[in-house]
Amino acid sequence: MHTKTTSQTNLEIGSKLGAIIQDTSSRTELIENPSQVLAEIGVTGDVTLLADTADMVHLVVPADVDVNRAAAGDEAYFEELGRAALGTCFYDDLPE
Repeated sequence: MHTKTTSQTNLEIGSKLGAIIQDTSSRTELIENPSQVLAEIGVTGDVTLLADTADMVHLVVPADVDVNRAAAGDEAYFEELGRAALGTCFYDDLPE
């Protein structure tokens, strides 16, 4: 039950965060006051907010890596790690 509740809570927070990021003024508020905005949607604890720009993309290093799958050369796992690290970073037109 705890896992299901935690997953539901994470989905709700993710949904709220997604809405904030898609709205220009809300996104600006998040970047300028991350602790306040995150607290309002239920995110507490030690969180660092890094906002990508056209000139800067942040790579997130996952907290846990399955060393056995990595050592085995598991391509599906590497793709999974790549998606986790890059999140939704995608630019059609890269800066020069």
